[in-house]
Amino acid sequence: MSGEPPIPPADGPPTEPTRPLRPAEPVPPPVRPHAPRMPVAHAVPEHVVEHVPPVYPPEERRGDNPWPAVVVGILALLIGGALGYAIGHKNENGSRRAETAPAVTRTVTQPKVIERSHTVTATAPANAANEERRVEAESQLRKSEKENEELKQQLEGGEHP
Repeated sequence: MSGEPPIPPADGPPTEPTRPLRPAEPVPPPVRPHAPRMPVAHAVPEHVVEHVPPVYPPEERRGDNPWPAVVVGILALLIGGALGYAIGHKNENGSRRAETAPAVTRTVTQPKVIERSHTVTATAPANAANEERRVEAESQLRKSEKENEELKQQLEGGEHP
């Protein structure tokens, strides 16, 4: 603890110094080990000890013989083939149809009706008051654009032509 910096005092009243730790107790000397104990000969009679024979796995398991799976696969193929044949030939009554003539194909075209419309929007004649306001607004717009051009040219240092 001598190498640690001192702890700064906390805000508030000073505290009392701590009490020193009690002196360390001396370590007791190691104890000599005792001699190992000897088992008592008459504690467990020999005829009481039970010997269990080991458990062996069964001699034949299900996965060892592959023949049952092979037989089931062959039976499934035979049953599937018989069902497929029966379903595929269920409409035959013993007589064969004449299938020599090719099928006749006819193409039918139907005319399409296309409707085209041409819409013309006509503007209603403007009344005199609206026309005057439009003309006045356009003239003010042109006047403002000319003033704007003059101000731009003055900023760039050029004169208006």
